[in-house]
Amino acid sequence: MSMASSADRLPDLPWHRMALRGLATALLMLVATVGPWITSAAEASPSMQSTGSSFASVAIQEWVGQSSTLYGLNINWQVSSSVVGLNNFAQNQVDFAASDIPYSSQQSTYYPNISYQYMPDVAGGLAFMYNVNGNDGQQITSLNLDAAVIDDIFLGKITKWNDPAIVSLNENLSQDLPNQTIIPVFRSDASGENYLLSDYLLHQDGATFTQAQKDFQSGNVGLPSATWPVPSASSNINPSTYPNWATQTPVGQSGSDNAANYVSALSSVGSITYVETAYAKEHNFPVASVKNASGAYVQPTSLNVATAMEAAILHPDLTQDLTNVYTNPLPNAYPLSAYSYIVSPCSPSLAAAQGANCAGGPNVPSTFPSQKGQALGQFVGYLACAGQEKMALLGYSPLPPNLVSDDFDAIGRMNGGQQPPPPTAANCKNPYVDGEIPLPGEPAVAGQAGGGVNATTTASAAGGATRAAGPSGSSRSSGSSGSSGSSGSSGSSGSSAGGSSGSGSAGSTASNGTKGLTAARPLKPPCPDRFTCADALLAATRQVGTGTGLYFDWAIVIIAVIVGPPALAMYRRRRKAAGGPARAPGATS
Repeated sequence: MSMASSADRLPDLPWHRMALRGLATALLMLVATVGPWITSAAEASPSMQSTGSSFASVAIQEWVGQSSTLYGLNINWQVSSSVVGLNNFAQNQVDFAASDIPYSSQQSTYYPNISYQYMPDVAGGLAFMYNVNGNDGQQITSLNLDAAVIDDIFLGKITKWNDPAIVSLNENLSQDLPNQTIIPVFRSDASGENYLLSDYLLHQDGATFTQAQKDFQSGNVGLPSATWPVPSASSNINPSTYPNWATQTPVGQSGSDNAANYVSALSSVGSITYVETAYAKEHNFPVASVKNASGAYVQPTSLNVATAMEAAILHPDLTQDLTNVYTNPLPNAYPLSAYSYIVSPCSPSLAAAQGANCAGGPNVPSTFPSQKGQALGQFVGYLACAGQEKMALLGYSPLPPNLVSDDFDAIGRMNGGQQPPPPTAANCKNPYVDGEIPLPGEPAVAGQAGGGVNATTTASAAGGATRAAGPSGSSRSSGSSGSSGSSGSSGSSGSSAGGSSGSGSAGSTASNGTKGLTAARPLKPPCPDRFTCADALLAATRQVGTGTGLYFDWAIVIIAVIVGPPALAMYRRRRKAAGGPARAPGATS
């Protein structure tokens, strides 16, 4: 007679009691295994505070969220403005700041009493988001602007959308531009956007902007400012010269979010503002094509921003001179392009070991906690590489390889920072490093070789391909001159970027007067070409050694422990009821 072995016998308990026992066992196993890891992760990820640039905020929010999921980093990011970021960092109220302008721009009230450094985090273009309906009642999506018209709009000199100066730039819209009041929406807070726009206008239409500063008694005449010029209480402006200000039509908004929300409102038809392209993409609103030095009207796409930025000159501390960006002669260069920065503590001794210097501050030993330096270094390493993967989709432009290398060096200048090896296609999934997107060019950095269009970037033998950067037949030297006299400091502001991914033609031209969303900017694809949404989710849940990976694995264990015993018991009962031996499948007699 066949007998089931004692190992096959299970107590005849109700299935739910067995499930509870299984759950208790699984939870004990989970606590015993994962508990120490959670404690270790919490100790390895100190809480860090940060604030600053609204220009780069959409990107920073993405990086903060992803680094928390992937690495358990604990960063409290609060969007404000570049000037707030600089002031808070200088007062030791945050661990690191985000800014589109440096301390040398003299826009902050306070200056650091510690050594600090700048780390480029993303590039992009200042976009002119607008809400205008044509005479046919349909939204206009193919507006062209140039520096002189932009100047006159935001200084309150042009009042109607069918003004001859605007019509002359938009021949195909000449019958459609409405006789409607223009509502300029400017940044009422001190911001990097104001600094970038004023710097650009001083370079491109300096006499008009300088005269407005005089008339308004606003700011340092002839110098860019983080505060937009508005008529002071004591200024006696001529209503015929500044008619929109005479009627108090311009609207001030604090922060990019508020500016974009105002323009996108149904009640704000006729309005226009300047924001990072990501904000216009979030609201699905068009941005104007801006005339560049070649005479072409271009959109602030990722490619067009990257092309423009190859003409930037970066000083040894990596602060930027955008003079040659504003006048980049390449046909698809978007003229209002710039980098944004992370401002972090810097150790003079660690910098000296690299043969480098901190950007500024007193030459005293750094007191930045090593634990925070390690976590911040991990954050910067992520944003410089894999964090750049989705920047084109969000409305920015990825960092070029030479600035990724500079960021890696900067990581090694923070207490506790573990400087990564040089970026390659194997260890850095930045699309310009791994070859996913052809590199248009790189900015010239003082003291570094290379930079400019047709620069060749060679990844290491770990798998990187050699790529020629830039369109054939066009070249630029890496030694172009610094900023012109109208620039008040070595570093201009800004940092936003444009919509579409790296491939494609230059921006729209003046002959493109058709309406429709695609005429203004390409439609946003659901996921990057290579790194699909499904792949991203899988990578996030299967990261070796991360919290999400362990949770994924232990969820399977818990399910197996809970469901297994009841299923086995039910199987035996059915076998017993059918007259067969109550044994597990595969048991021998």
